[in-house]
Amino acid sequence: MGSLWTCGEGEYGKLGHGDEADRLVLTQVATEHFAGNAQIVMVAAGNSHSVVVGAEDSVWTWGLGVYLGHNDTQHRHVQTLLPSTAFAGGNVVTVAAGNNHTMALTSKGVLWAWGNNWNGQLGIIGLETLEMEPTLVGAKDVFGGSPVHMVACGDNHTLIVTEEGTLWTCCQGQNSVLGHNDINNRRVPTLVEAHHFGNAKVVSAAAGYFHSAAVTELGGLYTWGQGHTWGAGAKC
Repeated sequence: MGSLWTCGEGEYGKLGHGDEADRLVLTQVATEHFAGNAQIVMVAAGNSHSVVVGAEDSVWTWGLGVYLGHNDTQHRHVQTLLPSTAFAGGNVVTVAAGNNHTMALTSKGVLWAWGNNWNGQLGIIGLETLEMEPTLVGAKDVFGGSPVHMVACGDNHTLIVTEEGTLWTCCQGQNSVLGHNDINNRRVPTLVEAHHFGNAKVVSAAAGYFHSAAVTELGGLYTWGQGHTWGAGAKC
């Protein structure tokens, strides 16, 4: 139960099999790579790294070293556990991975991030660097008084949904992926006005390369970003 299977390009060891070989079919990752903890809660894949949440709130990463959160540049070909102190004692329940950044959410709605922040994709005020270990983004103090409910990473942008149903976005505004009806960059999480969603609460969001999407509590699907054909709902 909760075993991990990977396939695709193996560069930097991002498939987690102890080598850099490609896998053309889904291949199970050896359970011993998780120190006997084979129950995986969820997994996220970036361009050159991978991250999972395991049983007992453990977080494991592997692939290109600078994006793994271990505060070094060493590539990992197998799953490597982040220290229990990495999230200030918080229990991580959700992770998301972009091209070169990672977000982690704890059970109390606190958001952490690491990887590239050169364009503000981590949403950390005052930092424009590569963060090589988990760094606090914030909780309800940053997101209008509400804890974070979920997070999604695009290629170079981040979407954050709060428990109150608000959507916040940050990073490059190219192709209007942030949903603010412009192409301006946001270096910190910025609220997408509720009227873009018919004043309905947002319950989930997803991010692609140059586009984004959100679902409201009323079942409405909203999409925005690059493209000429839009799904049900409305463009932000």
